[in-house]
Amino acid sequence: MERDRLQTLPLNDRAANYGDGVFTTMMVQRGRVALLERHINRLCRDAQLLGLVVEAARLRAEICIQAQSMTAGTLKLLISAGQGGRGYRRSEENTICLYFSQHALPDHYRSWRIDGISVGISNVCMAAQPLLAGAKHCNRLEQVLVKSRMPASVDDVLVCDYNNQIIEASAANVFWLKQGHWYTPSLEQCGVAGVMREFLIDWLAQQGETVSEVLVQPAALEDASAIFLTNALMQVIPVHTLKLDEVHHYPVEPVHTLQDEVKSAYQDEFNAI
Repeated sequence: MERDRLQTLPLNDRAANYGDGVFTTMMVQRGRVALLERHINRLCRDAQLLGLVVEAARLRAEICIQAQSMTAGTLKLLISAGQGGRGYRRSEENTICLYFSQHALPDHYRSWRIDGISVGISNVCMAAQPLLAGAKHCNRLEQVLVKSRMPASVDDVLVCDYNNQIIEASAANVFWLKQGHWYTPSLEQCGVAGVMREFLIDWLAQQGETVSEVLVQPAALEDASAIFLTNALMQVIPVHTLKLDEVHHYPVEPVHTLQDEVKSAYQDEFNAI
């Protein structure tokens, strides 16, 4: 794709004014969307948390129309609570609006999946709000601060809550392998429940491997056997270096093995339009 294709939001849109909406970002290959049903289910679930009613059938139809116009790349869907009104309370006349945009897939994700990345710890902490925990809502100011303060010496950062417990990365979920068991942070208080995170938890369960959702401080990862980050676009990215008070190194081979093992199941979750 030579350039991004964008839709603009009106100045009175509630997503633009208050972050009143939800969104998702999807990978498209040959006009087909990866993990489509998981994206739709999350959009419906997250919208419901905000008191918005969206129809899965409408989302599926609209997404597929957009994807068919793409050879490959990134398709973003933002669902807004609608337009109009000056205050926080929605008007009874508000109706949801769908905004699509198309973008190129970041080139560096391909090399990251092979070579792995270095990760530090963000100096921005996430606030707890269980009413919104897990949702990918449009108010992402914490992530804006995380990205703007990320040191140039690392490729990404882990973000902790105010108890110094790992929640996620700047725009991804995190998993680690320790004594033969997989772990990922609990998202009951804050954080985004990614669709790729959900896919991997389900796939590992099908292999008879339980992923424990825990709250631990960064030091708990020092003796991990492997670490990786994941989201719908980067898929599975090995972490080869974690910079805490000391620098810790991790093999990427266990993550490469996982990448190979899930490939077939991942391809099965591309929608057939």
